[in-house]
Amino acid sequence: MSDDAIQVSGVVKRYGATTAVDNVSFNVAQGEFVSLLGPSGCGKTTTLRMIAGFVEPTAGALRVNDRDVTHLPPEKRELGFVFQNYALWPHMTVAENVGFGLKLRRKSRTFIREKIAESLSVTGLSGYEDRLPRQLSGGQQQRVALARALALEPQVLLMDEPLSNLDRALRVTMRRELKELQARMKMTTLYVTHDQEEALSLSNRVVIMNKGRVEQVAAPYELYENPATSFVADFVGITNFLEGSAVGVDGGSMGVRLRSGQVLRAVAKTAVTPGAEVRALIRPERVTLTTKPVDGENVLSGQVILSEYFGAVLRYSVRLDGGEILRAEVHNFDNFVETGAKVWICVLPEHLRIIPQEGQG
Repeated sequence: MSDDAIQVSGVVKRYGATTAVDNVSFNVAQGEFVSLLGPSGCGKTTTLRMIAGFVEPTAGALRVNDRDVTHLPPEKRELGFVFQNYALWPHMTVAENVGFGLKLRRKSRTFIREKIAESLSVTGLSGYEDRLPRQLSGGQQQRVALARALALEPQVLLMDEPLSNLDRALRVTMRRELKELQARMKMTTLYVTHDQEEALSLSNRVVIMNKGRVEQVAAPYELYENPATSFVADFVGITNFLEGSAVGVDGGSMGVRLRSGQVLRAVAKTAVTPGAEVRALIRPERVTLTTKPVDGENVLSGQVILSEYFGAVLRYSVRLDGGEILRAEVHNFDNFVETGAKVWICVLPEHLRIIPQEGQG
């Protein structure tokens, strides 16, 4: 028997000539929190809805707790689902909304009453039983939707952008509450979002999707520090891309000759052929920026063309001597550098990542 709660194997969904999901495969372990992350239209919600049973796959297989559910109707999959718009019945009280699914399953009144009380307690809504959805805040409505899903005791919880309708401050609060609840209940959760911050902070692992395909599956730290593709590097966080060619490849170390002719040393996480066209990735917060001349390896010089103050951090756009634009982010304890100033930027080899250009290797 597999240790995975969800197994998605080679799943495809076509609508006529359009392929919305293209050969997607990934697993979710028991008790794991996994997010499907990607831009609008990448196929993440369609994938989730296929797992839920709301959309029939064109090809591939879906298993939940080692049971083939590919062609089962939603009510036979024993899954909980929290929708983006909460989908609460406006004329029903909180208790009636939470108990609605149990009532459809013809559970006893005593059982329903106990499960409502338990689910509302877990989601911090005890005392709200008699309120209508319109009498609740957005965050409270989201909790009701979650309580309704939990009342059914699902084997797996599926969530489709449940926090997207909340303002930022409430979204951050609800994110923290959701993570604590999931960890406490050890509840297997598959979560769809287009918000990278949400995915990184909530998840044990993240499935990055783009144009219907999986780009990378990894823990948040691995995604950020070692993106497998340019798309992942660009979508997760902010990054600088410097174009060049591979030189002096030696085991895990290599050089990148920039268009200006300057060579940067880098750590090579991916096998790269000498002479191949590559992209050097530099995170803005990984650089050291100074107005004092610096000599040595991995030093770039240029001129500040934009200075931005964000309170805790200062962000600069620097036009390098080779013409490239590089973004740098430093903490506010450093002196503010004015637009037009000459600066030197130092990058450690271990903070450079190399990704081959598409079609190169």
